[in-house]
Amino acid sequence: MWGNWIYMRNRFIQLIFKISKEEDAFDILEKEVLKLTKKEISQSIIDCGILPEIFTHDSSEEKLWAKFTDILLAASLTFLNIPSEVLRTRGDSADVFGKAKNYSIVADAKTFRLSRTAKNQKDFKVKALDDWRKGNNYALLVSPLIQYPSRRSQIYFQAIDKNVTLLSYTHLNLMLTYNDNKDFKPLWEVGKNLKAKLNSTEQQQAEIYWENIDKSVCKILNINEDALSNIKTLEMQKTKEIGQEGIDFWQNKIKEYKKLSKEEAINRLIASEKIETKIKTIMKAISFDN
Repeated sequence: MWGNWIYMRNRFIQLIFKISKEEDAFDILEKEVLKLTKKEISQSIIDCGILPEIFTHDSSEEKLWAKFTDILLAASLTFLNIPSEVLRTRGDSADVFGKAKNYSIVADAKTFRLSRTAKNQKDFKVKALDDWRKGNNYALLVSPLIQYPSRRSQIYFQAIDKNVTLLSYTHLNLMLTYNDNKDFKPLWEVGKNLKAKLNSTEQQQAEIYWENIDKSVCKILNINEDALSNIKTLEMQKTKEIGQEGIDFWQNKIKEYKKLSKEEAINRLIASEKIETKIKTIMKAISFDN
């Protein structure tokens, strides 16, 4: 199983390097993703939210990986009986649109580098998703679970206030694994239900929000929370593995710089790339025991 996850990730990293400069790169990538089975999609979805360190910041590869996550999200929703597509509209629009039998939904998939420093509420665009919903019934944001604020945050208040559902790729993996023509409408209404029960302070609490999301997912899938806990553990293990790859990548960069002739140039390069800070940030991100 682990080998399959690693293989799938490396396969698409190499494909993105190969096609990123092509005019039809998105079409090529989408075609390859849509060839995947539901099981392969569920394997890929668990770690697509970790952006490969090997991609240069703001490069065509980085941007195409972001599209990769959108394509995976659309494919996942389709396998959940919510036929979906990645929208080609530029700006002021959600990235994914889905149409179920009784409702429509807009969605956005997030991917972050483990080396990136603290995120803020603007990174999650909860209010923007509500605006992009327009005449559609529901709005969904999917991000790695470890990247969401772990304590108190306005994004939970906004999600509850605007009924924008926050999910992790871990939940999506579970939904793909146990789905059997389930109705996920109650999940898309968690925020609305919490708004009626919680005061404004409680609506900002991460623990309360995720407890209700977990219960809703497990109830819909008719499983106990141990299954979800097992998937969360797998995500942590996979994150540690990918995190180590990122650490190795940046440590190799340091070695490359140290081969330069002038020590001053070496020190300036290390400082300008903030490599040591990136390594420490990844280590902190994967230190789940703290």
